[in-house]
Amino acid sequence: MFNFPFPQDKPQQAPQAFSQTRRSTPAALPWASNAMAEDDADKRLTAMERDEPKRRLIRDAKALYKMRKITQAQMAEEVGVPCRTLEEWLQFRRMPKAPGTTLLRRWLEAYQNKIS
Repeated sequence: MFNFPFPQDKPQQAPQAFSQTRRSTPAALPWASNAMAEDDADKRLTAMERDEPKRRLIRDAKALYKMRKITQAQMAEEVGVPCRTLEEWLQFRRMPKAPGTTLLRRWLEAYQNKIS
């Protein structure tokens, strides 16, 4: 089947360079430093603080659509966005950008006045 012989009698060994550089305890990985973890935590906290007004808006819109006893599909039609997009906003999987925020705010203002 094969036209060449296999080296069956040779024991396999690690290269000398590998065996000389191998340490008994691993060194700290460069991406696992404390400074980088703190920077990452700061970035996440900043993003959460930036998105807090949007979270409040979505929370209020969610409460209003439940008070009105309408479906998400009906709310999406009234707001003017696809149903899937609205679903992702209401479940906090995605945050609306400026146009979406404006649409939600206008919908909220229009129907809060009717319930109050």
